[in-house]
Amino acid sequence: MNRRARTATTAAAALGALLLTACSNGQVKHAGDAGKIRRHPSPAMMSLAKRPSDNANSIAITKDTNLRMFWEDGARALHLDRPTNLTPKPIPH
Repeated sequence: MNRRARTATTAAAALGALLLTACSNGQVKHAGDAGKIRRHPSPAMMSLAKRPSDNANSIAITKDTNLRMFWEDGARALHLDRPTNLTPKPIPH
């Protein structure tokens, strides 16, 4: 191998080694406290499939549905859900 090829190979190896090294200030950085992650690996989840916001949405929908059904049941119990049958002419509803 001639001198130019050896120099190019050495330069390429040095550049490759430089690119593979990272700048560091000597401190080890990691994503977070490993013990905290082990204690609670899914902090955003309230149940197996829902986050707290998903759970709050489900509760709001359930309360709204229950309230609407309450008023519908009340109207049915007080016979306010359909027109009277005492009229001489039929009334569509």
